[in-house]
Amino acid sequence: MELPPRIRLAQQPTPLQEYPRLREAWGGPHIWVKRDDLTGFGLSGNKVRKLEFHLAAAQDAGADVVITCGGIQSNHCRATALACARLGFDAMLFLRTPDGRPPVASTGNHRLCEMAGADIRYVTPEQYQDRDAIMRGEAAALVDRGRSPWVIPEGASDVLGMWGMALAYQEMMDQSVTIGGRVAEVWHTASSGGTTAGFGWAADRAGFSTPQVAVSISDPVDELRARVEAIWSDAVAGTGDAMPEPDLEYLGKYLSGGYGVVSEEQRHVQAKITRLTGLLFDGTYTGKAFYALRREIATGRFRDDDHVIFWHTGGGFGVLV
Repeated sequence: MELPPRIRLAQQPTPLQEYPRLREAWGGPHIWVKRDDLTGFGLSGNKVRKLEFHLAAAQDAGADVVITCGGIQSNHCRATALACARLGFDAMLFLRTPDGRPPVASTGNHRLCEMAGADIRYVTPEQYQDRDAIMRGEAAALVDRGRSPWVIPEGASDVLGMWGMALAYQEMMDQSVTIGGRVAEVWHTASSGGTTAGFGWAADRAGFSTPQVAVSISDPVDELRARVEAIWSDAVAGTGDAMPEPDLEYLGKYLSGGYGVVSEEQRHVQAKITRLTGLLFDGTYTGKAFYALRREIATGRFRDDDHVIFWHTGGGFGVLV
């Protein structure tokens, strides 16, 4: 792929590691984890891969302030705030809270955004529905004051962000040849669509036929699919390529009340997974997806000689909330 400019921010490649105690406890397939929780410390998680392209574009555009948005415990906003601090951008974050007010205590990702010096604006869920318009309006106001803003959409989930995840999937494809068996499926957490779009694009272009499973952790799968296909459409318009047709399943049957809502059963399973692996999974993102994988293993979805790759997209700071 011919890619736009990129700033190297993430520690790459991240390891692909097998966790045999999961198989011993659950039966079913061999489980491998792609450790994108190890892209850095403050910059841990897959979001930094997307930011490598967005912040390069911001530098090329002469920007001095970066605007983006997310939930109060957004991994993307935390990574953006810390990357901006490293590169010398001001950061403005629109964070969604239940009442549009700051939380009583700063914890997890939110605390790190504050420490990085981000200008945080709090919005209600209703206001957040108009997040793109709100960010455009703030950008226009900044231009009037002589500033040069760069707006990054939720989760950096657009074509620029997609390239970061397409490269990540190529990285995993190269590593998967070391697995001594049939890779039945590749699982990942899905929300704003950029990760799924990048994975699907890379798999289609490389002819990598292993099925992918995108576990929706916040919205109905029709909404997730629409986001992914919109990103692909923008990429096709820019590249002239055909729309990708990867083997991709959108899995939404384990939604539990929406974004950030975690059931007691999910918390129990997530804690058990940590005790079997030593890995940290936040309840909002990776914990929900791994819970879904656990449930599907219990249904007999896999053969005993199968190998499954699970993408750990980060979120360790969310455990501390």
